[in-house]
Amino acid sequence: MAEIYAFPMGVSAMTTQPLRAASFESDRGRTVPCVVLRAVDSVRSMTLRNGVAYREIPVSSDLADYGIGVRMDVMDGGPERTSGWIMILFSRLPREEWGSCWRCVAFASSSSPVTMHDTLTPTLTWDCLERMITGVEEETLGGTVSLNRDTSFGTLARYSAKSRRSGCELRVSWTPVSADDGSLDAGSQIDVWARFLKTLTADEEWKDPISD
Repeated sequence: MAEIYAFPMGVSAMTTQPLRAASFESDRGRTVPCVVLRAVDSVRSMTLRNGVAYREIPVSSDLADYGIGVRMDVMDGGPERTSGWIMILFSRLPREEWGSCWRCVAFASSSSPVTMHDTLTPTLTWDCLERMITGVEEETLGGTVSLNRDTSFGTLARYSAKSRRSGCELRVSWTPVSADDGSLDAGSQIDVWARFLKTLTADEEWKDPISD
């Protein structure tokens, strides 16, 4: 299994050399804060969910001093297509807008044949997220839900029965609950998002007619 964490490439305040992943033993205890190393360890030891493919993605150094980036694709073999990513950001100094040194930023995208998502509403999607997400500081969860539908015309219309799809996208951020020593169980935050992605695909609630 590949390691599923990443650090942004950039210049540390403590060195003029580009930062490398904290997996390199030579980095331990030098430029990478201990709380960040513990966050990486929590990702290494987390249990991966069945039916979800994980892979490392880069985190821009413009976002924070350090970051853990993971993309997830739900592999259930059905007509739905659900994927997303989460970035767990760390700033050496607390940020006022975060209320912490830590912040999570996440994205989810789910699409299916049009008939299966005609009744999906932003409110229902957000309510599901609020019910499922854990380890979040109160009143720091915010985001947007967008619905879209693709319809083919002209020469592509002959394939419309296969290509017509509707979808839902979420862009979310929150401040995670950290320990008293400032460390974070980053693995649990990644697992929360993986669980939510699976719910977008598998939960029968999404397939039942809903009266607005």
